[in-house]
Amino acid sequence: MQDHNMPAIVAHRGASGHAPENTLAAIELAAQAGATWIEIDVNVSRDGVPVLHHDDGLERCTNGTGLVIEHDLLELQKLDSGSWFHRDFEGEPVATLQQCLDLCDALSLGINLEIKPCSGWEVPTTTCIAEVLNRGEYAIPLLISSFSHLALVEARKQLAHIPRSALFLVAPPDWQSLTKQTEASNIHLHANSLLTAQAVESFHQQGLGVYCYTVNTTELADDIFQRGVDGIFTNYPATLLQHLDS
Repeated sequence: MQDHNMPAIVAHRGASGHAPENTLAAIELAAQAGATWIEIDVNVSRDGVPVLHHDDGLERCTNGTGLVIEHDLLELQKLDSGSWFHRDFEGEPVATLQQCLDLCDALSLGINLEIKPCSGWEVPTTTCIAEVLNRGEYAIPLLISSFSHLALVEARKQLAHIPRSALFLVAPPDWQSLTKQTEASNIHLHANSLLTAQAVESFHQQGLGVYCYTVNTTELADDIFQRGVDGIFTNYPATLLQHLDS
């Protein structure tokens, strides 16, 4: 069920338990931990450059204010996206998708790229991401996911060669229709979504790989894998990889 040999352990926003999320530092730490895939969130600047950032707003993960979409790239790259996590990461810049792709290509890391558009920006954000992804050729495997059904539909049009995953907190009653509309290969669900083994089997019967986020303890990982899921997203890839190998 694993698309592109997506592994059982994916580093969530990089090794975000040990470095500021969605930064190049977190990606490098994930590789050092032994991760072979990372998950990142991609928003877009006012001048149309895809950047790694989870929230619509800047306040939680940078020293900036306002929305990402309200700032040009040059303004974003002047911000500090590391000090909020720890002073050791002071001055860590907001990374562009291009920088992430180049780094992951060098580190041989697969990428689950989550499209995180502001409301109303689903199509423009996906278009900006597609322009970057279609510009170069990368040896690394890619998967696109999003909570935005509209973004996934657009990704199917503009990035048909890259597999997609439908992303939900809890699978809705019409999950089968939604995954078919986007031609999704995977479904990603919250780890605490009361996911049963029977539900996992129903997803598998439709040809979907099943992954859960965000799993940060070995106890939860064991519970999730016992339900038959194919993989998990974790902020602590070193811990979970070591546990999986034990």
